[in-house]
Amino acid sequence: MCHTRRRNIRSRIEPMGVLVMKKTEFLLALLILLPLAGCTRIGGPAIVRDRFDYSVAISESWKSQMLLNIVKIRYSDTPVFMDVTSVINLVGFQNTLNLAAGWSFPPNANTQAVGGTSTWGEKPTITYAPLTGDKFTRSLLTPITPYGLLSMVQAGWPVRILFTLCVKSINDMDNQSSAPGFARLQDPQFRRLIELLEKSQKAGAVGTRIERKDKQDTAIVVFRRKKDRETEQRMLEIRQMLGLKPGTEEFKVIYGAAPTQEGEIAILTSSIMDIIIELASQIDVPPEHAAEGRTYATSRDIGEGEGQVPPLIRVFTGKEKPADSFVAINNRDTWFWIDDRDRKSKTIFTFLMILLSLAETGPAPQGPTVTVPIS
Repeated sequence: MCHTRRRNIRSRIEPMGVLVMKKTEFLLALLILLPLAGCTRIGGPAIVRDRFDYSVAISESWKSQMLLNIVKIRYSDTPVFMDVTSVINLVGFQNTLNLAAGWSFPPNANTQAVGGTSTWGEKPTITYAPLTGDKFTRSLLTPITPYGLLSMVQAGWPVRILFTLCVKSINDMDNQSSAPGFARLQDPQFRRLIELLEKSQKAGAVGTRIERKDKQDTAIVVFRRKKDRETEQRMLEIRQMLGLKPGTEEFKVIYGAAPTQEGEIAILTSSIMDIIIELASQIDVPPEHAAEGRTYATSRDIGEGEGQVPPLIRVFTGKEKPADSFVAINNRDTWFWIDDRDRKSKTIFTFLMILLSLAETGPAPQGPTVTVPIS
């Protein structure tokens, strides 16, 4: 009788133990599978998110760096350009599971403990390289080549922006300048030439090709024949202003202030640093900074009034951070910014940054080696 009763009690206990084990196995499987399901969604969405976030951050820092260097040039300070050479982002997901269980008789003394942790993190590695040495010379101090300038015209860049910003003179016709020590008014002939070239560009009457001779590339400007009389008259006036023979369709372009022989077009181009100095001379500065000798006052010839030369870019100043700015930086306890509603200034500023990226020529210098551990 006693033997039968013990066997019945054991038969009731064993199913309960089996049930507890099954529940524990289910919880264990659930804790393992849930983090794995989350891991499968890290890779793809992370690429979209991280690329967008880093792209925006690099773009905004690039804009701030350019405006800061324009302001520093105005205050006779040293400009520093830092390139972001690489961005590496490591994304990790780690799971830890703890399980403890015990069974005893009677069943109400059973104990089970299940625990776990999930850790997610990212480790960005960003490498910077200052613009120095030969790269600094090529990017900032070397004048833009006439061929590079005309190639941008051929690609559809507005000739008015290109020539106003990047050209000092064409065949002895001077562009305006407000840079300290080089201030001068724009020749009326230069202004008229820009108007004619702008209209000719829209009509497709001006082209460019490259001619290689003695291992050197030479830019050739081609005046295309057009059937409409207005375009032909415009091209004739351009020839007369540049001192070119009527009827000639191709002209050699050289770098310089004046042509060396008949049939040449001499273009004296600016470097990126020349352009930055020019723009720096036109920004607004606090009157007290000029009075204290921290910088020079902006020329009265620059402005929107009658007889004044419109500035290429408008940079405002103030003590309070602007609410609606395209780019803003704080320097010398003063805010400098470009208004987001000033389309002309935004275009010039963006064009300057694109020019800087295009100015890099020759082989790229060897950058630092970054070793990324795999774990």
